[in-house]
Amino acid sequence: MAGSALGKKGVPAERVAGDSVDELLRNVESGGCVDEHLQDQLIIFMALAAGKSRVRSGPLTMHTKTAIHIAELVTKASFTVTPCGTDNSPETFLIECDGIGLINENIFE
Repeated sequence: MAGSALGKKGVPAERVAGDSVDELLRNVESGGCVDEHLQDQLIIFMALAAGKSRVRSGPLTMHTKTAIHIAELVTKASFTVTPCGTDNSPETFLIECDGIGLINENIFE
């Protein structure tokens, strides 16, 4: 989980810090285990892994939806996205993937 904000000329550092903290708190309160900047990056690893992968996230970003669509097209992995929110965090989702179990034969054991 993370929060970030960009400073710019004329904006007090306290405001930038506050914006970053607000983003972090929003991510924590979403009930997910990953923030919106990480969820889409995990999709390709889930698709390539062997077996079933699961990650709980907050609201799905368009990047994540796109990553799932492309990963399914390219790898033929199967994804399901299930709402699993509660009253406290209604926009929580479980992303599951049956990965293809890719093995890199160029790596020697």
